[in-house]
Amino acid sequence: MVTMPAAPPPERIISATTAIAALTGDDNQTRYYAAWWLGKHQIQAAVTFLCEALQDERYRTEQGGYPLRRQAARALGQLKNPQAVPALLAALSCPEDLRLREAVVQALGAIGDRQAIPALIQLLKSDSEQPYEMLIEALGTLQAWEARPLVEPFLQYQSERVQCAAARYLYLLTQETPYIERIIKNLSHENMYLRWAAAFDLGAIGHLVAAEAIINAKVGNSLKLLNLKRILEAALTKNETEETAKPEDCQVLLAAIDGLIIEKQQLVGEIDWQLENLNNVQLIAHLSKSVNPLQVAAIIQILTARKATMAIAALLEILHHHHPAISNAAVAGLVALAPDSVEPLIAAFETAQDHGVQAYIVQALAQIGDERSLDLLIKIVGVEVANHCQGTIRRVAARGLGKIGSQSQNPAIIQPAIDKLNWGLLYAEDWALRYAAALSLGEIGTKAAQTCLQQALAQETDEVVQIRIQTSLVVCQS
Repeated sequence: MVTMPAAPPPERIISATTAIAALTGDDNQTRYYAAWWLGKHQIQAAVTFLCEALQDERYRTEQGGYPLRRQAARALGQLKNPQAVPALLAALSCPEDLRLREAVVQALGAIGDRQAIPALIQLLKSDSEQPYEMLIEALGTLQAWEARPLVEPFLQYQSERVQCAAARYLYLLTQETPYIERIIKNLSHENMYLRWAAAFDLGAIGHLVAAEAIINAKVGNSLKLLNLKRILEAALTKNETEETAKPEDCQVLLAAIDGLIIEKQQLVGEIDWQLENLNNVQLIAHLSKSVNPLQVAAIIQILTARKATMAIAALLEILHHHHPAISNAAVAGLVALAPDSVEPLIAAFETAQDHGVQAYIVQALAQIGDERSLDLLIKIVGVEVANHCQGTIRRVAARGLGKIGSQSQNPAIIQPAIDKLNWGLLYAEDWALRYAAALSLGEIGTKAAQTCLQQALAQETDEVVQIRIQTSLVVCQS
């Protein structure tokens, strides 16, 4: 279950000491935030305190739920410390709070200690309502194959997400194709949340067969990146122990991740003679009124083929459109009209109040790779903005710096790009930003870029980022 972090409390939590102190304090919201902070920063010293919070009675909702207990369970799942298992198993006995049991089950699955299996099986046998999706997923993660007779009936359960969890468990057990096909089918489901759940199921399975389905799924790039990363990690592990993953398979996954860091939009529209007979002013008038994505793309194709720079203002305006296909078509048009579109794009970014519009602008500037956008892209990579698209916008900006640095012959342009990418590679918390920085440094390929990559390789702990750094070094040296 995806949860949003709590709002920061009035008291500043800036260290493990202050967070643990806050967890045992009097303000419930501060305690909740402290539990989130300790999990996010993986403070192992907090295990005992978080286990105590699993029995908290002070923070309880009118409906009977225990918010602090839930957050403590999630944090313990992030710590993955087996010492927490007895306390988590004890917390399963709380009958009033289904969401607490869900958080506890998820934590037990994340920790991976098989002593949890009997308790989880007992929950699955229970006549009372249970978090079946999470239960079945945890049993699959723990390889509790003795639960198969209990899991199989859930293939017919009323919830499609629970059905997918059962299919995931049975595929992990049997490796039989129909089970994975059942999950892949949900990637095209009309329900967005089912598509998301299917992507996570396929990522957890870690099978290369699922990669192509995820790449083509109607889910966001961040979700694709996360689950392709999980599949690549599984492939790398198999390559070391089972010798079943081929190096070329890993390269295919790397290439897919590379492409998703900055996805280029293509104009595919239905052009007819009536549109082609219109002059540019008439086309721009149609552009501002049309709600048909194919027609918008067709109009933009004609305008960009004519190098109609007078259309730039209209394209910037339709970046605000609620239909993503129309906004994406505008991005492609602005890229095609470069370099004339660069200054208007930069100016539009500075005045835009909508983070989504800013993200589209950065996407266009990154694809263009014009030196005039260097300072803006550097600023975006180096500043964390508190909004949902911060990860994507920073990764895209990093790729833009790679394009600028690889195309320029001016050391005054190349070095600042390298410096900011080096900062991202060494210090960014987001794995995908570090990945994007490594990819861009490899694209620049200078001696200075190689030095940055070599230094980062010595400290990088994420195996997917490691393999991207290694691949970028090979590119630099070839």
